[in-house]
Amino acid sequence: MDFVCVCTNCRKTIQRDFFYCPWCGTANAEPDDSMVLENVFGQLEAKQTDDRTARVKKIESKIAEIEQSLRQLGMNN
Repeated sequence: MDFVCVCTNCRKTIQRDFFYCPWCGTANAEPDDSMVLENVFGQLEAKQTDDRTARVKKIESKIAEIEQSLRQLGMNN
């Protein structure tokens, strides 16, 4: 598998000796391991942040529903 690598742009497998990716045309500059890891962990961090934000919004919505229900109960008494 030493003769293939992954395009840094479209992430498709290409031959290592290609000067340009045949799929997207990006120059084939194979990244070093630290760049790949930085990219992967950056994407992971962004996904975690998005997920956390979505969970907080869902919790806030549920709290608003509960507060509304409590106000209605208070008005009925």
